[in-house]
Amino acid sequence: MTSKILIVGAGIAGLSIAQWLSRFGLDFEIIEKRSSECIAHTGIVLPFNAVRELKDLGTLERLEGRYFEASTITYNKMTGKTIKSANLTEPPFENDQFISLKRQDLDRALLEGLEKKIRYNTEILTVEHGDDAVKITCTNELLNGSYDLLIAADGINSLVRQNNYEGQEMLVDHNVISWRFVVPYTEHALQPLHLIGQTDLFTVYPISEDALYCYGHVYEDLNDIVLGDNAKENIKKVFSGYGGPVPYILSQLDDVDILTNRLKSVIKPCFFDRRIAFVGDSANGCSPLIQQGAAMALADSRCLADALAMQNIDQALMTYKERRERKVERVIRFADAPLTHLESMQSWVSRGIRDLKIRTMGPPDVNAWKKLATDRHFLS
Repeated sequence: MTSKILIVGAGIAGLSIAQWLSRFGLDFEIIEKRSSECIAHTGIVLPFNAVRELKDLGTLERLEGRYFEASTITYNKMTGKTIKSANLTEPPFENDQFISLKRQDLDRALLEGLEKKIRYNTEILTVEHGDDAVKITCTNELLNGSYDLLIAADGINSLVRQNNYEGQEMLVDHNVISWRFVVPYTEHALQPLHLIGQTDLFTVYPISEDALYCYGHVYEDLNDIVLGDNAKENIKKVFSGYGGPVPYILSQLDDVDILTNRLKSVIKPCFFDRRIAFVGDSANGCSPLIQQGAAMALADSRCLADALAMQNIDQALMTYKERRERKVERVIRFADAPLTHLESMQSWVSRGIRDLKIRTMGPPDVNAWKKLATDRHFLS
């Protein structure tokens, strides 16, 4: 019997599960509250496991020539003095890739072949559980009605999740303001770079030979920074004392679009409730500090679609949770752990201990990636 499936959200999670469902011959509709495809002028970092997922999906080949492949990553003090570098081509990564690129390039590659399936300017309004179905209303009346499965792929602030778990606290706010943007930097000759201050961090990832994707964050409670204020002025204020390539980057902000957010995580991952499935950030959103958002969205989508292709919906949802829950919970712990220590970084003693750990044990995100690559609990 053909199932009636509605996907909410046309980001990485929504587009990737749509690609897998198409491959398995399963039909679906996609709704997206934006007016058109993603045009955010920011970047994205894809570690080895995200790249593996893109290869399996057949999407990486569509990105040929549009990404930067990293070979090393370096952690510096805010002054620019090196603490520790790590090689990303050594075991266990000798057969893998670490890439960074424009976010819109990734979205457009995932969108290929799905253009006619997406209803833009359409937002979910209500969600009501029924017997073996979900009844929804949205801003496009033609799509209102019952669906055998609703797939929530609408991000960390998921309206589907808010509707479904109304009144329940689902997210933790880390009191961290973040900024993401892309700047031109001709012939920069850089590899990925993390500069760490007290309660602030600035990272640089090349996306081409002439452009950099930059991410910065600051612990809000200890700094005179307010979300919604002038982002460019706030960035200059927080990172004006940084060295390395940062002064030049700050001088290039006048014509740059900046995406500003608060860092949030799910309190506990949620995979499904009756006939609603959650994928990507709506299921397991967490800190971006080990760059696992896209990897988890892609893996969630593959796992759920594979189960739906082999089992009835209720069995597939149980299989999806069983296969993903343990891995996802451990990734979230790895990703969010550094944020629990931010406040203590006011102390020079705590910063000294942090830097010593990096110097002796290596960059923390690389250590997490090694764990992901070698721990059997993480292997798909």
